[in-house]
Amino acid sequence: MRALFCIFLILFSSIYSCKRPERSLNDSPDTNKTYNRSNSTEPRKTISRPDNVTSQSNSSTTKKTIPKSRSISDLFQELQDEVFIIYSIDRNEEVSQGSGFFIAPGIGVTNYHVLEDSENSIISIKDEVYEITDFMESSNSSRKDYVIFRTSYRTSNPLKISNKRPRIGEDIFAIGSPKGLSNSLTKGTISGFRENDRIQIDATIDHGSSGGPLFNLKGEVIGITTSGMGTGSELNFAVDIQAINYERFINN
Repeated sequence: MRALFCIFLILFSSIYSCKRPERSLNDSPDTNKTYNRSNSTEPRKTISRPDNVTSQSNSSTTKKTIPKSRSISDLFQELQDEVFIIYSIDRNEEVSQGSGFFIAPGIGVTNYHVLEDSENSIISIKDEVYEITDFMESSNSSRKDYVIFRTSYRTSNPLKISNKRPRIGEDIFAIGSPKGLSNSLTKGTISGFRENDRIQIDATIDHGSSGGPLFNLKGEVIGITTSGMGTGSELNFAVDIQAINYERFINN
């Protein structure tokens, strides 16, 4: 496994030594120099990743249409392919892991704190790996804690985003990759609304789930899961999706 990891690092380094995309979170709008890392990102560790970075596909896509009355199990089966794992590699070649999802073809969203120290970053979908090529818009961890980015993956069917704020007591579910366990489902209820556009929920959000989507029972995204109070805690938070400037990316 160590040999496989070394081979991947050599291949990955050669890609970026030839031509590295001009991208920086510091160049994105509304980014501060003071960061407050949430505790829900997977602790840094060494991982083995696939041997190649898959090139872009040009398939045309359309948004998913979700029927109003579906079970959570049905919704999960239909939505899970648009949720992915993120691996962030810092300047010391240490790797951290989070979650993300697509809001437009090739355009993903995650928490800012998942990528704030990133020198190189990739996403993993169905055991294939794709580059994060450009950071398009972001806000720092102490405020909205999100980043919108472009990937080399183009065959995504973006998730539908709710145009209404949810209500306290509403049932919800989340998809993420806690501790690298891809596409894990948790369910819960909206418990309240807090400062900095946070939605309080009792659905479990563990390390590595940061940046994943929070859904209503129509299968619409209502938030970005961002933090919890520890493993198995029922006191967790998501960024309200209505606080994010996502429309211009969806409408392009």
